[in-house]
Amino acid sequence: MRRLLVFQSLWAMLDHQGQPTMALEAQLEIIAAAGYDGITDHFWQPAHARRLSQAAKGLGLAIEGQAFPRTVDDLAAALDVASQHGCHHLTLQADVRAYSVAQVMPLLEGWQRLAEQVDFAVLLETHRYRVTNDLPLTLGLLAQFPDLKLLADLSHYVVGRELPEAACAEDDRDIQQILQRSWGFHGRVASSEQVQVPLAFAQHQAWLQRFLGWWRYGMQDWLARDSTVDGSLSFTCELGPPPYAITGADGSELSDRWQDALLLKDLVRNLWHDLV
Repeated sequence: MRRLLVFQSLWAMLDHQGQPTMALEAQLEIIAAAGYDGITDHFWQPAHARRLSQAAKGLGLAIEGQAFPRTVDDLAAALDVASQHGCHHLTLQADVRAYSVAQVMPLLEGWQRLAEQVDFAVLLETHRYRVTNDLPLTLGLLAQFPDLKLLADLSHYVVGRELPEAACAEDDRDIQQILQRSWGFHGRVASSEQVQVPLAFAQHQAWLQRFLGWWRYGMQDWLARDSTVDGSLSFTCELGPPPYAITGADGSELSDRWQDALLLKDLVRNLWHDLV
């Protein structure tokens, strides 16, 4: 059976000053009680990975691990930690700034060889100030590496490229190419000028619907790739603290990120249920 697993980001659990408000184990208990399937957090440091794994397993939560490699050796070390403790998949924010496909081909070739040696997916995340910062360059990487698997955080391309609110066929084709190679999603809604907007505000509803349409397309494409294979697709609610979250003059956030995350969880599950 093919399933959608909805994760909650532990980064999104930080308060408006970027600080945790409770112990790791207590955070996971709240996340599990809210009906999430798993959690997303850094997963390359041995002591933290061990603690996170023990707490998550005790609550039946899956783990989306995050790593920030710069070299082939960096990924080898992260995979060793993740393999010891187990995860649903590992997502890479490749901490490299690239100006051409050729510049990063040796690095991606080395990472792909390593990814073939583990029993969980290794996904390259679309993210600003990473190797996937530039959408055309990322599309070039996909052309050179037909087996490269992405994790799509579309918010970075919306705000990074200032995509217009009115849908553009060319932009949608580019985004669809990203989705056709994605095996998971990081979820937030962006606008042309803000990487993360409150979901309930009236002025953001057009963007919310745009993102829901993209995510639906990505889910549908994933389901169609090979209907005979069991597996699970991940979606992380990743509503980060300021400066991702918009604040007023007093530094307070304009919306309740936890409530927005619960709403997002339900919205994407509804998309999935409509498809399956």
